[in-house]
Amino acid sequence: MKVICPVCNRLFEAECSPYKEMYNGIVYYFDTEICQLAFRQNPERFVYNCKNSGSQAQ
Repeated sequence: MKVICPVCNRLFEAECSPYKEMYNGIVYYFDTEICQLAFRQNPERFVYNCKNSGSQAQ
């Protein structure tokens, strides 16, 4: 399954990465440990765009 890292916006295969984090009932996948650590420090900074990405339809 292809996913986009919420920190660096890079597309990658989720199965190839050991880095994942559960936040508010959603599993987020990261392509590097650095991205996962950045997410842990301030997850709301990175999930905001995900929550609003579908609500911008005009």
